[in-house]
Amino acid sequence: MKRNISDLLDQYPAEDLDLGGRVPYSPSRIKEMTMNNIETREYKPNQSPERFKPARLLLAAAVIAALSVSALAAGHFFKAGESFQNFFTPEDGALSQNQLDVIDQLGQVFDGEGGPAPAAVTSNGATITPIAAIADENVYYLRLRVEAPEGTALPDLDGEHYYQFFDSGDFERSGLTVEPAEGAYPEHAFGVTETFTILPDNEPNDNRKEFVITLTNHSYEGIALNDGVSKVLTIHGLWIQDKYKEYTPVFTGEFQFDIGLNFQSQTVNLDAKGVSWTDQVLNYTNTLEYMTLSPLSLSYCYHTDLPDNKYFGPAVSISIALKDGTEFIPGYDTTQEIVDYLKGYYNMGPEDVLPLSGGPGQDTQGYITFDEPLDLSQVDYVAFGDVRIPVSGE
Repeated sequence: MKRNISDLLDQYPAEDLDLGGRVPYSPSRIKEMTMNNIETREYKPNQSPERFKPARLLLAAAVIAALSVSALAAGHFFKAGESFQNFFTPEDGALSQNQLDVIDQLGQVFDGEGGPAPAAVTSNGATITPIAAIADENVYYLRLRVEAPEGTALPDLDGEHYYQFFDSGDFERSGLTVEPAEGAYPEHAFGVTETFTILPDNEPNDNRKEFVITLTNHSYEGIALNDGVSKVLTIHGLWIQDKYKEYTPVFTGEFQFDIGLNFQSQTVNLDAKGVSWTDQVLNYTNTLEYMTLSPLSLSYCYHTDLPDNKYFGPAVSISIALKDGTEFIPGYDTTQEIVDYLKGYYNMGPEDVLPLSGGPGQDTQGYITFDEPLDLSQVDYVAFGDVRIPVSGE
């Protein structure tokens, strides 16, 4: 995918020049980042680094000159899409320009200096800097740069060791937590699950690593991750976990960031209420209450007349089709999954548990997060079972 550094360099495509995901703070920092990347191309899984042709040294020098002026004047020089390009990477190895534009619109890049965005925090000689974030109601992605104390390397680890933002001790003192502003939500209403992704590192033997923390929403009562309410992320350090779940501290400290501000919703409410699907084998019906679609996830709630039972719950195939005929999320056979489950766990068939007795049914509420951002304008329909619900995204 080609991008122009400036009008001056329009004739020089710069797709091979990886400028990293850091926010520059000075012309010397920009120069350092650019020169560090002259020798290697952007990291691609299962591919050895390629050398630049000597002629590209001239382009690198021009980039330094151009960015030393324009980047600082703008306050930052990466957009959110560029910051998450090497995190949201589909199988073909690149996001489309439309997908990058979606992330730019939905996300934000931090300047590292605070203000309405979280600032870098230094504790016990280590520094953690928020770089960019993208969020919707259900999922939040935060890119961080971690700098260990001087003299402490953060090498790439083998498959038996992992970097973690927690250890096996008291989670309140040695883990990662996200807490909303006091009194913002009802007691026990807010909850998230955290996962961590280490980003490719062109300098694996220095004291820097970049991570993406993914927060998924397990709250209730309509609480959203992008509702504008202050939410304080606290990190107590960085550890290395081995295969025996022993944890070795790299550094510890107190790093706090308010990650709850400055986001907006870009959901599309589908005309889905009352849409129903009946499982012809297990003979129960699911009826939609609502369905909403965002570039990062799909939310739904449906009522089922399947009585509550100890064997299985209601399920329905949900898929997303694009206007070009491709499936963004493929459908699946929910009935076969339930039949396999009954056979594997209980050695029974559906006829052994049906008809079921019980209450009048139940409500099922949930969401599906996407592996890469979705351009809503390219969506044709969402299928609920065999029923197609048209989508009019903008």
